[in-house]
Amino acid sequence: MKKAIAMVLTAGLCTAMLGGCGQSGSSNATTENAAAAAASGEKTVVTYLRPGTEVDHNAELVQAINDKLDADGTGLQLEIMYIPSDVFQDKVSLMLSTGEAFDLLCVMEDQKPFTSFVASEGIMPITQYVNQSENLKRVIPDYMWDAATINGEIYTIPANWCEQADQNNCITIRREKLEEFGLEDPQTMDDLLNMCEVFTKNWDGPNKPVVIPLYKEPFTYLFRTLDTYPFTVQKDLIFIDQQGNVKNWMETDEFRQCADFFHKLYQGGYVPEDVLSAGWSSWNTMLTGDFIWVDQCQLWDTEQVWKERIPGVQLDTIYLNQEAPQFRSSSFRNDTAVSATSEHPEAAVKFMDWMYSSQENYDLMVYGVEGLTWNDAGNGLYTKNDPAFEFNADWMIGNLDYVRYQEGTYDKFIEIMGIEKPDAVNSVALNFVFDPANVADEYAACQAEVEQSIYPIKLGLVSYEEGYENALARMKAAGIDKVIEEYQKQLDAYLGK
Repeated sequence: MKKAIAMVLTAGLCTAMLGGCGQSGSSNATTENAAAAAASGEKTVVTYLRPGTEVDHNAELVQAINDKLDADGTGLQLEIMYIPSDVFQDKVSLMLSTGEAFDLLCVMEDQKPFTSFVASEGIMPITQYVNQSENLKRVIPDYMWDAATINGEIYTIPANWCEQADQNNCITIRREKLEEFGLEDPQTMDDLLNMCEVFTKNWDGPNKPVVIPLYKEPFTYLFRTLDTYPFTVQKDLIFIDQQGNVKNWMETDEFRQCADFFHKLYQGGYVPEDVLSAGWSSWNTMLTGDFIWVDQCQLWDTEQVWKERIPGVQLDTIYLNQEAPQFRSSSFRNDTAVSATSEHPEAAVKFMDWMYSSQENYDLMVYGVEGLTWNDAGNGLYTKNDPAFEFNADWMIGNLDYVRYQEGTYDKFIEIMGIEKPDAVNSVALNFVFDPANVADEYAACQAEVEQSIYPIKLGLVSYEEGYENALARMKAAGIDKVIEEYQKQLDAYLGK
């Protein structure tokens, strides 16, 4: 298995996976077939696989896209294939393993990064097609393309839909509750603990307020309070400091400090007891309004919508330790890759080029039909005819050149998500892409072990003192030392050490 994966990640990959290299006979054949189809008037169907379910007017909206594709003479036809979000990754894995044909794949880096799809031979290189594009390189910055490249081959199309600096390094609070309880904005871990105590003591309601942790991602907002910040944590597995030193995250003092903090939260009853159960939902918990804070910027939707959901609420997003630098730890969070089962990868990339070629095309793909599902409010704003409607979300395939914000969106949301921060400090590993081929089995085993052994300690359900030795032994058995050694070796080469 390792040998097969390693072969995929070498120069021989180009011919093996029908993409990427101009010398590939398969690639030339694909191009010739596409040209022949266009000459005959035959349309090439591009299937976009994404999480979610069909929306109202779905057939009408897809038809509008296809009418525009026809009017533009692309020779393409779009089909959208929906898979419910809760089974999306499992279904994608099954489709790829059985060779089921589809073209474009929505990739969510926080769930399964594109590198994992590369390692399992699920997606193909698309360098040649991206280089032929008139628009992809124009609307997506070079540093993102660098982060989408392995061994000289581009494997995915980044969604440049938001500024990555500090997007995850903040928390969302109920501003009106802080004012009611006489609290200043928290700056330290102790401030957060005090905030929990005050909220619980003064809360008026049948349910006790809780902290809502998005525990499948590193608690970057908490890292800002540590003396060694900034540093990068990937997948609760890899720690990288700004000097390029790589460590097992759970073996660092930074991990211990964060785990101890969350154990205090758990002992105080501020972390939901069922947080690791299959039925617990961060979003549903937030919608109750019974929260002290929520990880990251959660100012999605308009102020009016939130006040309808939670009467009297005044949401705000804040940063701990205001003196900490703005930090960009990753290049992109979402992207679109071409499936290894695609029968016409060139057409798939051509569709993405078409979508990013104009505001009109982008609007059709992301927001739907003007007048039917949305209306232009000017100055980059829009309104929805149905407040709950969402077609193909910006976070999936968006781009800052074209993103619209709903009229009434929180100014803080636009400030955090939509405004470039040129003075932000970049992670030393910002554009480094780890190739797991040499430690594929160990890397997969360690990622699985994070859920079993690390999350309970991370969330404070098990104290650091009680859980550390057993969790570390399990990580060692899974092969974490080999992964760290390989990661350090590759990062050193990337940094020219």
